[in-house]
Amino acid sequence: MQTKLAFAACLLSTTALAAPALAQQQDTPSAPAAADVTLPAISVYAPRMSLPAESETRPQETPAPTPHSDGGDFLRSVPGVTAGRFGGHGLEPVIRGQSQNQLNITANGATTYGACPNRMDPPSSYAAIESYDRIKVVRGYQSVLNGPGAPGGAVILSHDKPELGETLTARGSAAAGYDGNGVTRSADAYVLTGTQDAYARLTLGLKDAENYEDGDGNSVRSSFSERQAGFTLGVTPGDDTHIRLSYAYHDVEDALFPGAGMDSPTAETRSYSAGLEHEFGAGIIRRIDVTTYATQVDHVMDNFSLRTRLAAPFARVPSESDTIGGSVKADLDIGGQIVQTAIDYRRNNREAIRSVGPNAGVVTRTQAFLWPDITIAELGFAAETSLTLGERTMLTTDARIDRVTVDYGRPNERAQMTGRTANDLYRAFYGVTASDQTETNVSALARLEYDLTDDTALFGSISRSVRTADATERGLANDQGLGANNSSWVGNPEIDPEKHHQVEAGILTGGTDWQVSATAYANLVDDYILRDAARGQDGILITSANADIYRNIDALLAGLELAGEWAMSDSLSLRADAAYTYGEDRDADRALPQIPPLQGALHLDWQTTEWLELGASTRFAARQTRVDTNATTATGRDVGKTGGYAVLDMRAAVTPVDGVELSAGVTNLLDATYANHLNRSNISDPTEVRVNEPGRSVFVRGRITF
Repeated sequence: MQTKLAFAACLLSTTALAAPALAQQQDTPSAPAAADVTLPAISVYAPRMSLPAESETRPQETPAPTPHSDGGDFLRSVPGVTAGRFGGHGLEPVIRGQSQNQLNITANGATTYGACPNRMDPPSSYAAIESYDRIKVVRGYQSVLNGPGAPGGAVILSHDKPELGETLTARGSAAAGYDGNGVTRSADAYVLTGTQDAYARLTLGLKDAENYEDGDGNSVRSSFSERQAGFTLGVTPGDDTHIRLSYAYHDVEDALFPGAGMDSPTAETRSYSAGLEHEFGAGIIRRIDVTTYATQVDHVMDNFSLRTRLAAPFARVPSESDTIGGSVKADLDIGGQIVQTAIDYRRNNREAIRSVGPNAGVVTRTQAFLWPDITIAELGFAAETSLTLGERTMLTTDARIDRVTVDYGRPNERAQMTGRTANDLYRAFYGVTASDQTETNVSALARLEYDLTDDTALFGSISRSVRTADATERGLANDQGLGANNSSWVGNPEIDPEKHHQVEAGILTGGTDWQVSATAYANLVDDYILRDAARGQDGILITSANADIYRNIDALLAGLELAGEWAMSDSLSLRADAAYTYGEDRDADRALPQIPPLQGALHLDWQTTEWLELGASTRFAARQTRVDTNATTATGRDVGKTGGYAVLDMRAAVTPVDGVELSAGVTNLLDATYANHLNRSNISDPTEVRVNEPGRSVFVRGRITF
């Protein structure tokens, strides 16, 4: 079975799910040695297989084959992940129909929450992808150790502990690229220097993009400018100990958003973290990992500095999102059974105030406290262990409990323009006011893995996970009036947390030169948090189809993920993946909004010689006809049905000498005009319903490693 796993780890670019029970068999005498098989000499960009529903990429070893605008754009190249477009920057990752706070996104153990109430800056938009050693994507709820909530999955970015020698050495890389559609210029650099006792790591990156054109040649407002830098200082006093201090800075300027009434002239993030890892080797505590962090996000959006505005009101929203947190993880040996435990804490404070004025020079009068100083703190305790039930069977059990506290700092402060408070909006829409809230949320998981044969593994799981509401769902106070047809957007201070009850089952099978997997899941959600139009539903006191409110419903999310890999020869490899998600509002018997259609990709990789590689990919999506667009009941989040598409990309990479790689290619070769279903409506261009994807683009990139 080891041959199958080794093959998959090198080649699989899919949603394939591998059972840990299979991995255990690698150590058994009956497992054939890896040396018995010569693997095809193909270098492909592919997630590595580990636990079920996990994919791993290593950007430092194998950079992304095609350009990406930000972390969300990169993540949608991972099987099973898609993203909603808002502009050229700030794409929102979606896994199994879930997004935003239904996913946990961490970088070296630190959590960042964006500072834009309209989500111009999801956490992935601040991730400098090229600077990380590994990026793990978890689809669905697979472990309580990935943090609180996260029923949709997790994205975990991390740096490895470097392996260095006794003498001072240095290694790194430098790269630069150009993407013709949008005139995007990018560069990044990475340097690691030190010895086996201490090291320093430095990363730098920049990207400047102009507006791109869609397949019809129409300009899409999508330009932005991005800068990032980070460094890590670490000491490794022994093979068993690693201590690090890290700092990262990320700045996005002049970002245009055709799907919004404002643009973002600036968004800055600063992240500080420290970590300690130690292997004890014996005793009750086998391993400990301690992390602490703080992130600060400052964001500004307005409706005048990056677009032409001829009349008042001129509006500006400075906002802040500050997060502190940490975790203590320990592997305990309890009677010979290893139990992984975690205590984690995170506290996020968000504040956003909109001011207006008669012209761009005078925007000083407060109009709304969008986030009235909302603080959410989560303290969690988690444990996980795996039991070997037989030669071919393993059972993993998890449990987690989270204590959530919420408080509002400025719900009674009156805006100068309206004379209203955030509490006035909460009272008008829900009949309640903001008050301190507490929750105790319990999550658990059981997963069974069974090796049917040496070539086939079966697995299944059942889980419960609880996600608390975020600051927007609890307390956004976007005051646009209280009269008929008002367009206010108001959070619900007494919204209940989501309770996800999931079942998942799958199969992984393969031979010497092929691998196939299939996974099916169903997720019954109690108290799903729905952003809806205010139509006088139960508990909603205002009827205005133009106003957005939050309420709890019962929902169903279900889906199927398929993946495969075939090494047709020593130089030719074919990979494919597809994912389908079904979303249903069980209370109203209608489609959930913003659910992706059937979609996937097909990749052909050909290594013609030791120095030349060629590749072609087709990205596709079926039509999405299950949409929430009923004239009398729609939430307003789906703008309509979305047509299907198939887009062809081609690429080539040349390695003339060791350490130098030149690559070039074409994305959207046939210049198709298309839009993803997960999309904001394009309010900047009345002729386009959605924000279209880029048309044909030629790109080049050079990279030097040393």
